[in-house]
Amino acid sequence: MKNGWKSIAIAYGLPAIVLLGYWYSALTPVTIESPEFWVNMLLYLAAGAALMNVVNRTQANKVNKITGGIITVSLLLIIGGMAVGSQVLRSKDYASLISYTEGDFAKDLTVTDPAQIPTIDRDMAERLGSRKLGEMLNLVSQFDVSTEYTQIAYQGKSVRVSPLEYVNFFRWLNNRKDGIPHYVTVDMVTGESALVDLKKNIHYSHSGFFGDDITRHIFFHHPTAMFEKPVFELDEEGNPYYIASIVKRQFSFMGPKEVIGVFVVDASTGEITRYDKENVPDWVDRVFPADMLMTQINYNGQYQSGFLNSVISKKGVIQNAGGYNYIVLDNDLYLYTGMTSVASDESNIGFVLVNSRTKEAKRYNVSTATEWSAMESAQGSVQEKGYKSTFPLLFNMENKPVYLLSLKDDAGLIKLYAFVNATNYQKVGVGNSLTAAWNAYTGGVTDIATDETKEIVETKTITGTIAAMESVVIDGETTYYFTLQDDAKTIYIAKVSINKQLPFIKAGDNVTLEVDGTSVVSITKN
Repeated sequence: MKNGWKSIAIAYGLPAIVLLGYWYSALTPVTIESPEFWVNMLLYLAAGAALMNVVNRTQANKVNKITGGIITVSLLLIIGGMAVGSQVLRSKDYASLISYTEGDFAKDLTVTDPAQIPTIDRDMAERLGSRKLGEMLNLVSQFDVSTEYTQIAYQGKSVRVSPLEYVNFFRWLNNRKDGIPHYVTVDMVTGESALVDLKKNIHYSHSGFFGDDITRHIFFHHPTAMFEKPVFELDEEGNPYYIASIVKRQFSFMGPKEVIGVFVVDASTGEITRYDKENVPDWVDRVFPADMLMTQINYNGQYQSGFLNSVISKKGVIQNAGGYNYIVLDNDLYLYTGMTSVASDESNIGFVLVNSRTKEAKRYNVSTATEWSAMESAQGSVQEKGYKSTFPLLFNMENKPVYLLSLKDDAGLIKLYAFVNATNYQKVGVGNSLTAAWNAYTGGVTDIATDETKEIVETKTITGTIAAMESVVIDGETTYYFTLQDDAKTIYIAKVSINKQLPFIKAGDNVTLEVDGTSVVSITKN
């Protein structure tokens, strides 16, 4: 009997060591609501049974009967849980995962100045952030800018934020004591980027290793909780945090996931605070993940009249547009997506806005062309250039629904903007700035505010020789960044629109500048 227990210890102990190693790496939640947990345990039992046949064949039959019984019961539980929590039996419950109130299109989404619409997408934000980091030569060998670029509502503005990240394991090893000293912000309206100094450096992030990895840090404090990938955010004072949505299965332990709260993690100290979803701080934006909201929107549209209707007659069945965007309203972040009938692929029956913190959802019964039709129409208006469209947003402009989207080249740079009539998508206005695109759309007749209404500011005149000069496209307009000899610390910013000769000015040229701070109001070559 003693040898029998020793054989069992060997046969099931060795796979347990492998399982623990995998568990540390994969961070599988220890809960029956996690499918990965069931897979890991079944594979562990199967591996133990196989090894038992090798280690002690005499005892194997008896032990493996018990193991086989556990595996059989587990499989039956899984199948039962999937059945009880399935759309077939719980279609009405699936439909109720999200509900809507009626929105006021004219009140909620009226825009009077197209120049204030956020247009900087993730690709453009990455380029602006990388350029900003490139200005700090002492950082580029140790850090990159993370590709996270979370869109948040920050101090009333639509902003993308992303921390710096360690270049590799050895850079983490060299710098982990001090941590990550900066994060990047990009204003989605102006394109202005900033490398923000931190009073307390970031010590927990996705680029950290072992206990400094933010996901592992949360997991080892709450190993039985299921949570989504932590998202980088800022509070209203600019302090860095990671937000991890806590989820729980609904209707059965194998049903759909729903957010029940969040872990708010101080990225500097690692302190973890758990909030129920009703008590999440107002500055937190990313509580309900976009893919979860899009799935629940489809559930609501599919199962209002039951499961059979959704697969046979499909009467009244609607679905989301297959794409989404975010917009900031009243300092809250909202997910936008259109709604279309499954029987029609050319028109929307309306759209929805969902608050990504509270899941408060509004439905707007505004009939329009689909977003994809608008995208194709905008691309077709400049088809010779081969530009690709971003997923649009819908606004009320001059009491009419209008789509706004960007057109990008193969390198991912925004080249043009387009306004598309949402009811007649053949009407398109394209321009290299939002104002130019709007003027093209309206034929130049508009009540929209122009740059002429901007406040006049005091400027000063500087003469010098250009030391270095680079360009980037922002809001469809080429913007130049340059320094002058004997003043390498000051980086001046000039838009091509201030002087048509600007593209021909180069390093070594002597110039006279009229500047407001570092913004160039005029430039002439001497």
